[in-house]
Amino acid sequence: MREAVELVLATEKDAELLHQMKYEAFLPLYEKYHDDETSPVKESMEKVIRYIQMENSDYYLIKFQNEFVGGVRIVEKQEGVFSISPMFILPEYQNRGIGYAAIQKVIALYPKAITWRLATILQEKRDCHFYEKCGFYRSGWKKEINELMDVVGYEKVLVMTRGFCEADAEEVAGLIIRNFKEVNSKDYSPNAIQEIVKTHDAEWVKGVAGYAHMYVFCLDEKIIGVGSISSFWGSETESILLTVFVLPEFHGKGIGRTIIRTLEQDDLFIRAERVEIPASITAVDFYQKFGYGFKNNVKQLDEEGHFRLEKFKQRGEYQK
Repeated sequence: MREAVELVLATEKDAELLHQMKYEAFLPLYEKYHDDETSPVKESMEKVIRYIQMENSDYYLIKFQNEFVGGVRIVEKQEGVFSISPMFILPEYQNRGIGYAAIQKVIALYPKAITWRLATILQEKRDCHFYEKCGFYRSGWKKEINELMDVVGYEKVLVMTRGFCEADAEEVAGLIIRNFKEVNSKDYSPNAIQEIVKTHDAEWVKGVAGYAHMYVFCLDEKIIGVGSISSFWGSETESILLTVFVLPEFHGKGIGRTIIRTLEQDDLFIRAERVEIPASITAVDFYQKFGYGFKNNVKQLDEEGHFRLEKFKQRGEYQK
């Protein structure tokens, strides 16, 4: 199937065709949800032309067996972060594997991409399943459009995940120290940063890896993130997340969410009834997006300068 699908970069002369196909593809959804403000059905041909002309935007015609059957637009949001908006296949060509093949070809066209993002309708379970089949995960972003329809975000982060090995210790320590100096320094005093930097060297990293499940997240062969999970003081029912850090230049690209998602698939997380996180001032908002709340409702820093957050599992699901 992949060989039968082609992507043809659109020019202004293709605007009318793209506009017509987009209208036909999204009309059934518009008639179902009446999303007047957001539906591609309501977009003018002038807007399609503008999208084709934009420097950070590539619009492709999707071709299948010498017939144009849909379109996909790629937008570079920031360095390494690309979005798919919109993507559509004519109704009579849907459910034939064309969309899946088109996404694989799109990703192959942009080797510099680290993160892919898109949005789809939450109530359209088939569409959500399709993107999950393509390797996308829910990003946590959600917007209510009307009483019938919500839009949710999906992302696919193209990093390689593997277990920590001792040879990684220096690189991981450097990554962590850079975060202290360049990120956490906004919320902590210079003296506090200086003291914590002294203790977080390669030997400290090896020590954590000795009792925790530590993962590193790599782009090519460069480590750009790290995260660990351990039993909480030897407990069989409680665990703790540790050393969650991303290189500062890769913040905002979904790497942190990928780290948490990985840790929450670890056996130590799955078996736990309660999971704790010692969170810096800088990271509290980030962890709260994953359902972690203040431990015992205490919203004060501990002796180590952390907020203690936790999440409980009840009836098979984690709750604050």
